[in-house]
Amino acid sequence: MEQLSPFFDPIWVENLQVRAEHWLLTEVLTWTSLLQLAVLAVAALVSWPVGRAIASGLNKFEAKSQLGSGRLRGVVPTLRSLAFPVAYLLLLLISLGGLESAGLPFHIVTIAISILTAWLVIRLATSVIANREVARVVSLLAWAVATLNILGLLGPLQRLLSDIAVPLGENRITLLSILQAIVLFAVLLWASGAAGRVATAYLNRSQTLTPSIKVLAEKALRIALFTAIILLTLEYIGVDLTAFAVFTGAVGVGVGFGLQKVISNLISGFILLLDRSIKPGDVIEIGDTFGWVTSLSARYVALTTRDGRELLIPNEDLITQQVINWSYTSKLLRVSLKFGISYESDVRKAMELALDAAASVERVHKDPAPVCRLTGFGDSSVDFELRIWIHDPEAGVVNVKSDVYLALWDRFHEHGIVIPFPQRDVTIKNSEIQVVRADRGEPAD
Repeated sequence: MEQLSPFFDPIWVENLQVRAEHWLLTEVLTWTSLLQLAVLAVAALVSWPVGRAIASGLNKFEAKSQLGSGRLRGVVPTLRSLAFPVAYLLLLLISLGGLESAGLPFHIVTIAISILTAWLVIRLATSVIANREVARVVSLLAWAVATLNILGLLGPLQRLLSDIAVPLGENRITLLSILQAIVLFAVLLWASGAAGRVATAYLNRSQTLTPSIKVLAEKALRIALFTAIILLTLEYIGVDLTAFAVFTGAVGVGVGFGLQKVISNLISGFILLLDRSIKPGDVIEIGDTFGWVTSLSARYVALTTRDGRELLIPNEDLITQQVINWSYTSKLLRVSLKFGISYESDVRKAMELALDAAASVERVHKDPAPVCRLTGFGDSSVDFELRIWIHDPEAGVVNVKSDVYLALWDRFHEHGIVIPFPQRDVTIKNSEIQVVRADRGEPAD
C-alpha cells in the first residue's frame, strides 16, 4: 500500500527520533549547557530580592518627592516594573564576563541577554507612547526585528528586501527603503508632536504674546514641522524633489478649483490671526448667534453659546459678514436697564434706590460707577434708564441684568415705590344709554 505521508513511515519517524536525541545529548544535556542553564537560574533567584529592594526604594523616593502628582506620574511605576529585569540583566552580564574569562561556552547566556535586552528596550520605548494601540504595533514590530536578529535572519531578509526595487528615473526605490521611510516618518511624526506640545506649553506661558499670536505661532510651527517631515522622508527614499515640486504644483492648481471654500477658510483663518480682530476669549455676536470664542482653527472658529451649544463658524463668514466683538479692545461693557415708576412716587428716591441696587450686585463695576438717568414722561409712568458696566461679558449679560432688576424690585417694595401698569381714561360723550333685551333685541322700557 502506497504511503500517503512520510509521517506514516516508521523509518522516517525513527530517524527523526534519533536526530532529536542526538541534538539533545550533544547540545542540551552537556555539562557546559547545564552550567549555563544553572547560571541563568541562579541569576534569576538572586535578582528577585534585589529587584524587590529596588522597587521598595523607588516607592519611598516617590512618597518623599511626590513625583506621582507631577509629570513623572507614569515614570516611577514603569521603573518599578523594570527593577527585576534590570537586576537580572546586570547579573547575566557579570556571569557572561566570568564564563568568557574562564574559557567556557556562553552562547545560551548570550541568547538570554539578547532577549532580555530587547524586552527592556521595547518596554521602555512603548511606555512613552500614550496610545495603547500604537504601542502594541510598535511592540510587535520591535519583537519581530529582535527575533530575526537573534536568529541571524535579519541580514538575509534585508538583502531580500533590497533586491525588490522599482526604478524611478535615475533612482532605484527598494522595498527596504520604503519600509525604513515609513518607520522614519512615524518616528519623526511622533517627535514633531512632542516638540509641538512643548512649544505650545511654552507659548501659553508667555505673558507678552497675545492669544491670536500664540495660535498663529503654534499653527505655523506645526505646518513647518509636518512639511519638513514629508520632505525628509521623500529625500530618504530617493524621490527627486524638483520633479515632485512640478507635479504637486500641477495637482495643486486642479485641487484648488475644487476646494475653493476650504482654501478661502484657511486664508481667512490666517487673516483673523494676523489682524487679531477675533481671538480666544472674545465675546462676539454674528447674526442671531451670541457667545464667546473658545478656539481658533485653520478652517473654523469654535463659538460656545450661553445654552452650552458649540457652533463651528467658518472663518470666511467672520471675514465677509458683520461681526460685533463685545471685547475687541476691552472687555468693559455697558449694559442698560430701563424701568418706570408711577407719577405719585418719589422720583429722586427711585434714582437713589436704583444706584443702590446696582451697587449690590457683585459683577457690576465700581469704576465707571453706575448712573441713573430720567429719560422721559410716559403715558403711565416716569421712565428711567440705569446704566451699569461689567468686565466679564463671557459670563453672561442677561443674568446680571436679572440680578439688578431683582435688587431693584426688592428696594422699590421696601420704600413704597410703585411700578405702574398701563392705565386708560374712558370718557363717554353720549349720556343716553339704551338697555337691550336679551330675548328679542327690543329696547327696554
